[in-house]
Amino acid sequence: ISDDELGHIRQDYFISNTEDDPSVFQQIRENILRLARTMRTWNTDYPLKFIQLEKRLQEKKKVLPIISFQEIQNIAIDTPQPLNDEELRLFLEFHHEIRALVYFNDLPSYIILDTQWLSDVFRCIVTAKKFSAISIRNKNKWKELYSRGKLHSEVLDDIFRKSESIFSKHKDHILNVMEKFDIIIRPNTSETQRDAGDDKPLYYLPCMIKSEPECDIYKMFNVTENVCTKSNWLCYVFKFLPPHLMNHLIASLCRKYNVAEVVTKEQKRQIALFRSSAVFELQKTTKLRKLLIMKGPNVIQIQVWQFGKQIERGLFKYIADFVTEEIIKLISTRFKMSNVRFELKWECGQTKPESVTGSFNLSEDQKETYYCETCTTTHEFTDEWS
Repeated sequence: ISDDELGHIRQDYFISNTEDDPSVFQQIRENILRLARTMRTWNTDYPLKFIQLEKRLQEKKKVLPIISFQEIQNIAIDTPQPLNDEELRLFLEFHHEIRALVYFNDLPSYIILDTQWLSDVFRCIVTAKKFSAISIRNKNKWKELYSRGKLHSEVLDDIFRKSESIFSKHKDHILNVMEKFDIIIRPNTSETQRDAGDDKPLYYLPCMIKSEPECDIYKMFNVTENVCTKSNWLCYVFKFLPPHLMNHLIASLCRKYNVAEVVTKEQKRQIALFRSSAVFELQKTTKLRKLLIMKGPNVIQIQVWQFGKQIERGLFKYIADFVTEEIIKLISTRFKMSNVRFELKWECGQTKPESVTGSFNLSEDQKETYYCETCTTTHEFTDEWS
């Protein structure tokens, strides 16, 4: 196991169940305190009257797991030392930061007081197989959920109809929160518009996509030498790649670019979201530039397909910058995985996707020509990523 994988083990403690030795407990206390001091919320001053609202919400949580902003506003005013709107938002942001509740500034209508209840809702959708037997007419759409991760509105109706009534009442807010956490994504493509309509958005669950490309990914998109130029592979090489990181990165790309579409063997159009890979349109109108992203063993690799034009130095720097920034944001800011690190490397674009490892370091002093072991010949180094 790599050092990165072991990084979450910070300290060993040996506690006896026969001898009452207080020193080891004191050591635990000191280490907890030392870790607490590294948290962003450590030693930050907040109004003492927050405690009054905390107590009121703790009681409220026993009865209701989710409440409206208006209701929490009324509770805040009704305390012995009322909170004004600015103080209330500070209270909500602080408690969201410490995971005590769920509140987003751009989804202010409701506040989820019970995070375990929210987990139950997520589990209800992600592990929804137990509900599939209740709707024979939607059988094919349930199959699509388990193969392609495609979550039709009819399937959602089945799930919420069978689950708790409070889930159904807050269905729209729950779906918005799930989008915030990248559990579901809403790709903007003609497929989603055809299947769902404007009033019924079509979602995908990246974690449930099991389908692989029907054939070679290059063949699916007609990526051949006479019509398309492939960039070198840009590789993010990890000692330990968290399994969920790829899904969050795909969600980020879905928000920025359209997912490409492909025609299946049954002559049906579907979006190019597959297990551990996806293809995006970098040019929405002309569709002459596409981005392939794939996950390998401890590596995330990207390649651009340029149709009808040669690739020049630095042409795809904006893509590399965006993907790099998103990965850094995910591992350092969003999930605070301080022990997860990666190296930027590259490999010849002619290397088959399943054989990419990241053979070359991305450095400023890269020579103009290099010997490629894949092609057993020399190539000109384009340096399209930097």
